[in-house]
Amino acid sequence: MKATQYTGIYAGKNAVRMEFLYRHQRCRETIYVRPTESNLRRLRDHLEEVRMAIKIGKFDYFEYFPESKNAFQFSDNKAAHMTIEQMMTRWYEQSYRNWAFSTEKANRGRMDNHVIPNFGKIIVEDFTPSRFREWQRTATVSAKTVNEVHSLLSQAFDFLVYDDIIDQNPMKRVKRLKHQTKEVKPFTPEEREKILSALPEGYARDFYEFAFWTGLRTGEQIGLRWENVDLERKVIFIRESIVKGREAGTKTQGSNRNHALSRQAVEVLCRVKGYGSVSEFVFLDPRTLERWKYEGVPRERFWTKALSKASVRYSKPYSCRHTYASIMLSEGANPMWVAHQLGHKDWGMIRKVYGRWIP
Repeated sequence: MKATQYTGIYAGKNAVRMEFLYRHQRCRETIYVRPTESNLRRLRDHLEEVRMAIKIGKFDYFEYFPESKNAFQFSDNKAAHMTIEQMMTRWYEQSYRNWAFSTEKANRGRMDNHVIPNFGKIIVEDFTPSRFREWQRTATVSAKTVNEVHSLLSQAFDFLVYDDIIDQNPMKRVKRLKHQTKEVKPFTPEEREKILSALPEGYARDFYEFAFWTGLRTGEQIGLRWENVDLERKVIFIRESIVKGREAGTKTQGSNRNHALSRQAVEVLCRVKGYGSVSEFVFLDPRTLERWKYEGVPRERFWTKALSKASVRYSKPYSCRHTYASIMLSEGANPMWVAHQLGHKDWGMIRKVYGRWIP
């Protein structure tokens, strides 16, 4: 843009830029109007008004330039000019790189499906605990989902507290809902053997037999590489997982672990090794002899059919993990050891979920 005859006014083809000093910083604001003589005079007068307001200490950036990014930067009450949606977006963009891929997907879904539709248009300054309590009271989703929404909002408000945008987190004054965790129903040894017998021999049966005797998460098992298998020491190293078809890190820091193998699990690995595959991954799709692409493929292609054929009640493959944990605890394994085997950071989850199997 070129300078005009008016100080601080610069003209382009279809826009005019105004420049002025505020709080010792040079501010530039672009107005998208044609630089006709009448428009330039009006903007000159507007700029003079801005300078006078700054001089006498009455300048409010939002009043003069409500669409400007500078308005938020210079505001002394940012909470009055930020919506909950903007707050959540700000928090998400500053946080997601520290999350596992599965956590990012889950949090993004909760934001898009619950937080933003219900609270997105509310101004941060106007958000009160009672706003959330009212939604909490009338929400048709589960108590678990309500608490997850509570958690996301609370984390985002904490970021504003850390940045001195607000003084306190309103979610700290909202109690989480009590909800009864569903009791897990592991398979009995008899059901386990029926399921395995109903699966076709080869990679499909090996996959689920290994799951029953290790309790690995499906993504962890799909991502297991031969370089992370030590048959001599009877241990595997859980270092990655396959989530939504993508190679990712493990779910949590505690999930990155060494896992001791039982005799049955070692036998499965020895059998698979005997197939002579050159793949770097241990468990392969029998159709392609490549790594399973998605967690749901073995379930839909083999697991569901096997349970029907075996006349065993349907339960997700995650029940292999429950079966492993319950058997180990019933046989007297130390709960801390079981927690480590499953990738939990402590044995609190073991006590909560599998307490009835602890002698």
